[in-house]
Amino acid sequence: AAAAAAAVADSGRSAPPSSCMPPGYPNASTAPPTSRTASQIGSQPSGMPRGKAIEMMGELAESPAVQAALAEIALLLLQAQPPNGNTLLVSEVGSRLTASTRSVLRMMKIRVAQLLQCFPDDFALTGSGPGTSATYRSTEMKDSFTPQASGNDVNNGRYCRLLKLAADTTDCYTGARGIGAREVQSQMQTVLLVDCRSATERAVGVLPNSVCVTDITEADLLQPELVVAYCCIGARSANWAEKQSQGLWGYKLRFLIGGIAAWAHQDGTFVDPETKTPTRRVHAWVKELVPFFPTGSSGFEAVFSTDLCDGSDLPSPYAVLRQASLTRCARFQNLAWEVRMRYWPSVFCLEASDLQAKCANPYPTMRPNYLLVDCRTPAERQVSSLMTGLPMISADEFRANALAFLNGYELVVTFCTIGGRSGIFSKKIVDEMLEAGMGTESVLRRKLVNLLGGVAAWCHSAGPLMTPSGQPTEQLHPWCRAFLDMFPIEGLEIIFDETRPVPQDALSLVACQAASADQSESLVPQRLLQMCSTVPPEVIADSLNRAMQNCAGYED
Repeated sequence: AAAAAAAVADSGRSAPPSSCMPPGYPNASTAPPTSRTASQIGSQPSGMPRGKAIEMMGELAESPAVQAALAEIALLLLQAQPPNGNTLLVSEVGSRLTASTRSVLRMMKIRVAQLLQCFPDDFALTGSGPGTSATYRSTEMKDSFTPQASGNDVNNGRYCRLLKLAADTTDCYTGARGIGAREVQSQMQTVLLVDCRSATERAVGVLPNSVCVTDITEADLLQPELVVAYCCIGARSANWAEKQSQGLWGYKLRFLIGGIAAWAHQDGTFVDPETKTPTRRVHAWVKELVPFFPTGSSGFEAVFSTDLCDGSDLPSPYAVLRQASLTRCARFQNLAWEVRMRYWPSVFCLEASDLQAKCANPYPTMRPNYLLVDCRTPAERQVSSLMTGLPMISADEFRANALAFLNGYELVVTFCTIGGRSGIFSKKIVDEMLEAGMGTESVLRRKLVNLLGGVAAWCHSAGPLMTPSGQPTEQLHPWCRAFLDMFPIEGLEIIFDETRPVPQDALSLVACQAASADQSESLVPQRLLQMCSTVPPEVIADSLNRAMQNCAGYED
């Protein structure tokens, strides 16, 4: 116990790892060691994106700081006075934590209960809301703590992605106030639930004692202490709550964060409206939202349909998903540039929209003399690739005869999922060819370029995908779970093994997400100076020329 406490204290005093600092681009070409996730909790005030720590707990659990935080919590529970034995209220645990452990939780953007949920073999949570208590399952301190099994880890990751999606779809409703599923479940006796979904969705299952939004009356709003509107993921209910917020009962209106998807993740009860009996079937609104519900192993069955017209003025599913996709796109553009500046600043890039414009000509003979090089894994390529009408080869095929390909095509464009692997590949090829005396730097860098943002940018630009046989498809392999929330939502079917851990070569790129999430304007001058001191002048000139072309149509 003393050693654990000392470890916590040491982790709080130690200097932050350099890999978590704002990227030092001059040294960025050296990839961090594969064990960097042990220190990836972050030293920046922003830490990592909200929810990402839970999703990556399998990797972060190896961190000495996380292990020390868990050891401190276990020690607090072991010291609980009888008759509570090994059990304390979560709020009491939080109030007793040292400053260093609170700092670890703050950097990961999670609470004590969320951390303990990831370790069900060691800790048990009972109750809900303020009455939630934590119990340490062992009677003695352990040397290490292991996160939950992969089946639960899948649902944990889905829940994290759901909360991020819910935020993306409801942040625009500033006049609406949200409430979590567990908090609602803890006070069901004093809450009126208002169902904002369509009749088709309600026919599958509803929350207990809920009232349809079209049937709500002033009398219904009079008695309950709280009125909670709900829908599938929260967008329609937030819209309704905002519209009603200026009314007489506005002070008691809330919307359910994450909707019935979050309710299912918290193992809430659903009722069949016809038989009035419990059911485990839930309506996911549209097929794109099924992956945000718990897996079938949890006992829930998520269904969807295309007939959702209910005549209401609430947002349609694809209006909601499109708004979320636009938010994701803005976030992804920051990530794409962060990856470029950190790992391949000397490589010229091509925008996805520019490539689409080049390939838009219906006549094959009028298309550009470009060669595409797919730097993804065979598993990714087997699902789908870019539909451009241009010749395409793998990275291994290109490497085997790089000079001939560069001489035979006007431009060679490399790409991968988000632009990281392909950018590093392009940089390495150019460096190797220059070292071997196989061309000049100015020619090679102009001939071999990287697709900025890769497949994700192509999808955000509404670029089509195709199967290996050339047939149109909506299926896509996201490489790893760390980048699942980088793609647009509508019109894509993600094909991926959710139990697969994050590949080692992806961990260094995952670190860019935390850096790109910090969009403080005060950092812009510093980042511009870093960029200009690292990037070759011709690359800067190329970027400025592109910017001027894009701005040419605007008077200001």
